[in-house]
Amino acid sequence: MSDASDLRPVPAWARQTGHTRVQRLAAEAQAGAAIDRLLIAERIYRYGWSYDERDQQGLEDCFTEDGSWEGLIMGRDQVGPFVGRATIVEWLMGFWSQQADQRRHIFTNVVIDDLGASIATAHAYLMLTAAAAASVSTETVGPYRLELVKDPDGVWRFSRLLGGYDAPF
Repeated sequence: MSDASDLRPVPAWARQTGHTRVQRLAAEAQAGAAIDRLLIAERIYRYGWSYDERDQQGLEDCFTEDGSWEGLIMGRDQVGPFVGRATIVEWLMGFWSQQADQRRHIFTNVVIDDLGASIATAHAYLMLTAAAAASVSTETVGPYRLELVKDPDGVWRFSRLLGGYDAPF
């Protein structure tokens, strides 16, 4: 049996490291804010669908041209950053040939902070599953922080995605 200091991840690591910064809920002054919140959540879900269905164009559409992707495992181990839409998508697609299982990125508990006319920060939990040999397992879970910008065409895209993982996978 290990002692408590060996337990990983440390509870609340994401808040303690600044990975997540969920703010207090405030009333929105604009009627359009509800639509933007829905569109931001939709972008998060579409990221999961695009990865899981190996849709390169869908992944490309999720990021700004100069966007970045980085990860943090258990509050300690850094992955990336990968900068630029093409670099991010190429890196993500590199896993597809290594993954014979069916991955599912399940995002939940979406919270949107700092919602402005053209910028926002969102938080969501990820549960990543894998199906193989007629069985499903949980690969990892964790908090995501997503910084988004609204393009002139009205579409929200990730300018920065910070994936947090409670266990390596």
